[in-house]
Amino acid sequence: MYKEFYGLKENPFKLSPSVQNFFITPKIKNIITTLHYGLNQNIGFMMITGEVGVGKTSLLRYFMSQLDSNVERAYLFHPTFEHSEDLLRFLLIDLEFIKESGEDLDNISKASLLHKIYQFLLKKSEENKKVLLIVDDSQSLSPDMLEELRLLSNFETNEEKLIQILLIGQPELRQRLKQKSLRQLAQRIGIQIEMKPFSLDETSAYINHRLLKAGTHRNLFDYKAIKLIYKKSKGLPRLINLIAERALIAGYLNSKATIGKEEVKLAIKECDL
Repeated sequence: MYKEFYGLKENPFKLSPSVQNFFITPKIKNIITTLHYGLNQNIGFMMITGEVGVGKTSLLRYFMSQLDSNVERAYLFHPTFEHSEDLLRFLLIDLEFIKESGEDLDNISKASLLHKIYQFLLKKSEENKKVLLIVDDSQSLSPDMLEELRLLSNFETNEEKLIQILLIGQPELRQRLKQKSLRQLAQRIGIQIEMKPFSLDETSAYINHRLLKAGTHRNLFDYKAIKLIYKKSKGLPRLINLIAERALIAGYLNSKATIGKEEVKLAIKECDL
């Protein structure tokens, strides 16, 4: 309802991750470069951790959009498997093993599943393709599932690892890996990245970037408004989006051409922050 009033083509602060609207700071660019390096060098295990709302999923989708057809990928979101066989079946299904082989994965043993995965990985290696397993919300994995991932990383030739595994999770994942029972897995993670919230300057640039992508060159938020958004969001993109969206609505309802501190206060109150 406010798009015409502010000269916007679309909602600038949609909560759903968008590759087109992805905002790249020098820190984020460094993370993406590091992930490409780890993948190209067959590091084996990589890990990204960060607070809820810091932009891990958005970064992940942007990174995945840059991968070409030489990277086969499986993406596991909200892992809730109780049995390791379910994890192995998911991996084969998401990598389109069934589509390529026509085989049925029901009622076969864990050993057979592992053998099929190994043969599949060898085949992809011979085709000069990489295989990447991405596990989002990895902090939800049970110790048994984490151990299963470690065992999967044992698949290798004399020259290289056959599967790359990227763990994405909240800070609890980093803490869990400090447990004695998971030390073997922790030692294998060659790249560990912690995503940080935006600074005040990054928050300002992010807001104006999203407005630009939505169709306006105007800086609709004044500096005091941006400072308050930063303070209440703590630099977390998800909360920045939520507050900025509500502030635009408040500005529209009050016919304000520029969003100031008062509109942001109304937004914060409505968001119960």
